[in-house]
Amino acid sequence: MMGEVLRAEWFDLAEDTQDEIWTWLHKEYLPALCAADGVAWIGHYEIIEQPDQPYIDGAPNKKTIDDPSVPKGWRDVILTAAASPEVYFGPGNQIDAMENAYKVELSARLNYRNAVFIEEQVVNSPEQRSLPYGMGPPPAMQLGNYNCDTPEDEIELAKWYRAERFPRISVTKGMIRGRKLLSISGWPKHGVLWEVTDLPPGDFNVEARFLEADRDDEWNGRHVLEYVTHTFQGPHCGRRVWPGVKMVDARS
Repeated sequence: MMGEVLRAEWFDLAEDTQDEIWTWLHKEYLPALCAADGVAWIGHYEIIEQPDQPYIDGAPNKKTIDDPSVPKGWRDVILTAAASPEVYFGPGNQIDAMENAYKVELSARLNYRNAVFIEEQVVNSPEQRSLPYGMGPPPAMQLGNYNCDTPEDEIELAKWYRAERFPRISVTKGMIRGRKLLSISGWPKHGVLWEVTDLPPGDFNVEARFLEADRDDEWNGRHVLEYVTHTFQGPHCGRRVWPGVKMVDARS
């Protein structure tokens, strides 16, 4: 049985139009898109800028793509979950029709790109009861999207997730679930969606939570950041701005 098929959209907005575009998105466009056949839920996230430093002490700094053909939008991310790839790619689908009907308004999205992902693995976490699978977008999230340097690196990546990251996800505080993703379309082959109940002020990613969830893992391979390349300002970590959410610090 296929899980949810996720489309991620990254873009920027001009400062003098952001409020106007957000109002239109939240009151008109996104509710209409959410009503399209096959769409399960939609979440709009405001992304936190990542500092130019390693995620955690002692880790290598991430590699970032340097390709002018890949748009660099990142400040806004919209996630759409659907029941099937046909919702995005099927003939006569409603999403294509809506995007064509509103192409003038949607042209306000600067540096726009998108990708559609299927799920490789879903791992539930301690806070899964707060948002059961299929019940909507998480209050906060981190979306990684990246490529490996070589085919051999793909094998090490797959083994690392199963030996180190997936076990930690299952016990990470404040986490709802983690999804390892593979793309149908878009620049990245790989994606991850870490769903969390909150992002307290000052947090710009969820990596510190994984350190706290150490399970005495015996990973003897390379650090994953040595052989993957992220998109600009990735991974993209942010809080949901639509639908509205009341933030709660689940770690207190």
